[in-house]
Amino acid sequence: MTQLLDQTRRVADLALSLGASEARVSLGRNRGVNLGWRDGRIETLEDHTSQGLSVSLFVDGRFSSHSTGDLRPEALEPFLREAVAMTRLLEPDPARSLPDPARYAGRAAVDLDSVDAGYGDVTAERRRDEARALEELTRDAAAALSAGRGGPAVEVVSVSTGVGDHRGQSARVHTNGFEGEREGTSFYASASLTLKEADGKRPAGGGFTYRAHRGDLRPLEVVAREAAEEAFGKLGAQKLATGKYTTLVKAEAVGRLLGALLAPLSGGALQQRRSLWEGRLETQIASPLLTLRDDPHVPRGLSSSLWDGDGFATAPRPVIEAGVLKTFLIDDYHAKKMSLERGEPVWATGASLHSLQWDLGPLGFDALVADVRDGVMIDSFLGGNSNATTGELSLGCAGRRIRDGRLAEAVTEVNLSGNLKDLWRQLVAVGADSYPEGASNTPSCVFEGVQLSGV
Repeated sequence: MTQLLDQTRRVADLALSLGASEARVSLGRNRGVNLGWRDGRIETLEDHTSQGLSVSLFVDGRFSSHSTGDLRPEALEPFLREAVAMTRLLEPDPARSLPDPARYAGRAAVDLDSVDAGYGDVTAERRRDEARALEELTRDAAAALSAGRGGPAVEVVSVSTGVGDHRGQSARVHTNGFEGEREGTSFYASASLTLKEADGKRPAGGGFTYRAHRGDLRPLEVVAREAAEEAFGKLGAQKLATGKYTTLVKAEAVGRLLGALLAPLSGGALQQRRSLWEGRLETQIASPLLTLRDDPHVPRGLSSSLWDGDGFATAPRPVIEAGVLKTFLIDDYHAKKMSLERGEPVWATGASLHSLQWDLGPLGFDALVADVRDGVMIDSFLGGNSNATTGELSLGCAGRRIRDGRLAEAVTEVNLSGNLKDLWRQLVAVGADSYPEGASNTPSCVFEGVQLSGV
């Protein structure tokens, strides 16, 4: 890693010597292996190694970004020389400059434990054996669910599985004082099951696990069962009668609604006056049941980091507390731009979210289903859109009816519509079942009076 940082420093110095006023330089190396397995044999095998350089140049009040994969010394100087010359042709942007170096200070002395020391021990044979075993487990889970239904066996069309591992290293240098290095590993396993119904429909389900350390992956049996249960849960899917329903959104699907809620907090949305949350800091924007905190220092967190995209030192912070908005997500550039446009200082709060921590409720998924009694469970979103300016949203989705506190028939071709200003205020329960894949850690959520339409 020291060699990578030294190389990044040299590129930054070279950019200054060629005429840049300031520069931000990132250099990265990545290696990964992905194995895809389908119906008893290897379908795809990818072993990739890459390296890349990204340079942001500030030249006479002008700004540009450039990238290259050619890191030969004889190639770098003409690359940077041309980049500086091109930057001089652009229009000035007075908001473009490196951040205040004071914001780089205060980096936490935390071991994020982002590298699995056993990364190099994973062999080609091990990947193949795990992909094959995961297929067998998925077929076994499907057979057990089919037998439990009674009647003719459900036909399995195909089973696809995949395993992979990745290691990345990067270094960053800002010519006004910031330096940083990162290294991380990641591992995944996935399964996909496709069934065939008598009418020709082919419902499919998937399971997935993804971690920084291989030993933290969920067991293959869990991934296989997840894929099988999702596929079998879609058998006999029907359209839903249009109406307002108590709606339980499963943990793995909540991220779609959460993303729509948080997107208008960005500096870009605020600067362009297309955020429905503009002017709403310290006001109620959601149900009192919604509390979100960003913790960038979670050990082994896939998005954990000691600094953000501007180089600012990260720290835990509240995002929403009991439904009250506590922060915007404003990067350094948009803070400067808004300050110039509005004639008053706008503080850069940091644009990145890392590992979100929720205030979880007492009930797991099955208990939430029982508590809803009559409604709809949504387990997937299938496209659609949300408007960050108005809050209007319209999302395709699918799931199951809930009748008498139990999951009943599958429903498909459903459209969820409404407004973000209302939807998150209609949150009436937060589950205890935090979804472990990814950084959002979303639990299942219950919303009251949601408009669902059959299409």
